[in-house]
Amino acid sequence: MPLTILAKLVSPGGYLSHRLGRVWAWGVLAISSVKIRVEGQEHIDPKSQYIFISNHTSAFDIPAIYWGVKNKHGMLAKKQLKYVPFFGWAMWAAGHYFVDRKNHRKAMAVMDQVAALMSQDEQHSLVIFAEGTRSLDGQLQNFKKGAFLLSLDTGIPIVPVVLNGAYKAKSKKKRRIISTTITLKILPPMDAQNYSSESRQQYLEDAHNLFIEHYEAPAPQ
Repeated sequence: MPLTILAKLVSPGGYLSHRLGRVWAWGVLAISSVKIRVEGQEHIDPKSQYIFISNHTSAFDIPAIYWGVKNKHGMLAKKQLKYVPFFGWAMWAAGHYFVDRKNHRKAMAVMDQVAALMSQDEQHSLVIFAEGTRSLDGQLQNFKKGAFLLSLDTGIPIVPVVLNGAYKAKSKKKRRIISTTITLKILPPMDAQNYSSESRQQYLEDAHNLFIEHYEAPAPQ
């Protein structure tokens, strides 16, 4: 993490910090004996810009996506993480974005800032956990509209990334880590030009239906 922070001085654009972040993700997964299998890599260009959306059931979602998605990207995280020593600072250095969830107006202002920053670096993508927070039971939750509004405002396509197996590896309620394989299923990009501000709810529902189709929810306990 200190190296990631220092790398920001060498590479202000965050490219070196992002590479070091991927090394961190690989290390977390390796130490935990959690393997990653990526499907659908052919659907995306590693040098193009996307808004990746994913389901969220486990703390392993972050290293899984960071390692599995090769595109340089930042994640949308809660503001409180920014002030966590070293971890939060390293996230900032690697180009992640922080949102005040308790203030809707501030959150939308951050989305405007994210849009501006993404327009400055067309090889910097964004990852958003569309449900907003982790699912406690592993079941798919309703999606928030932020990612879809951002896509419509910028014209950047949304790429659904369905995570299967992360809940088994480590759910929020359990302390034990289970050695398993997490599958990242990268689906084809959704073109924002097929929707408008009037049909943004349809945009959200179409994406949610894709997750319903491809997500393998754990059996209710």
